[in-house]
Amino acid sequence: MIANFFSKSTPAKVFYLMALLSLYYLMFLVTGNNLIMSLSNFFKNIAFWAVLVLFLLVFSFIIKKNKLTLDSLYALFLMVVLMGSFGETMIYKNIVFSNLFLLFSFRKIYSLKSQLSTKIKLFDAGLWVGVATVVYSWSGLFLILIYVGLLIYQKGTFKNLCIPIVGFFMPLFLMFTYFFYFDNVDGFMSIMELNLSLDFTAYNNLKLLIPIAFLSTILLWSVIFETPRIVLVSNRLRQAWKVILSQLLLSIIIVVVLPVKNGSEMLYLLFPATVIIANYLSKTRSSSFRNLIMYVFLIISAGIYFL
Repeated sequence: MIANFFSKSTPAKVFYLMALLSLYYLMFLVTGNNLIMSLSNFFKNIAFWAVLVLFLLVFSFIIKKNKLTLDSLYALFLMVVLMGSFGETMIYKNIVFSNLFLLFSFRKIYSLKSQLSTKIKLFDAGLWVGVATVVYSWSGLFLILIYVGLLIYQKGTFKNLCIPIVGFFMPLFLMFTYFFYFDNVDGFMSIMELNLSLDFTAYNNLKLLIPIAFLSTILLWSVIFETPRIVLVSNRLRQAWKVILSQLLLSIIIVVVLPVKNGSEMLYLLFPATVIIANYLSKTRSSSFRNLIMYVFLIISAGIYFL
């Protein structure tokens, strides 16, 4: 069964998931009329596919290095099928690159639990959030997560509070300098503009409504049942779980306010959502229920291409 197959992490199984992502990517290019037959577009599509693979590898490294889940591939499986369910996450370049840079920041934030190189980690975390903000302005909201990490891991000295700000503004300053040199400050301001939209009519489309509804239901269920178990029992994950929940809240805010409502915005939500659901599935005693949830995610990810 699928749950048992992905219960242990091996390089071969990771390869299978990369192949599944490749299949989703090709299917979306074909069914979404995004496949333009030319040599230049072929190489562009291959290059962007490589970025998506890098995104998954970094995501897998973070959760494994910081022990955010048990030794299973549930989180990586969920990330792949959810990216397949929200096909726009695989082609909306600004959101993909901003999330890739945010992953580098999350890596530093979750590693704050150790006592090593705290100041360097804080600077790097702020720097990567700044780079992500240059790519997509709403990414700057995740600067808050660095301070949440400082509070939870009890490292809130005055110097530590200042370091992420310095790192965050460095790429913004460099970009402003570039635009200022070419006398195009308005171009800088347009990139930094925080446009928002609360129009959710696009979600009435079954291609978005079905995966959003199922993901939201399972995610809420997982938060309700897993949080007390981790906070009251698990010493290993207690602090990180608070950071994950904070990241989930920030991600929901971004998804709600982003002017883009085509499914690509869901990529901001997938890191905390997949980690939370993966932890719930790993500790669910009923293997039948675990298999059911994973099969439904898989069926939805394939079925939306035929709607």
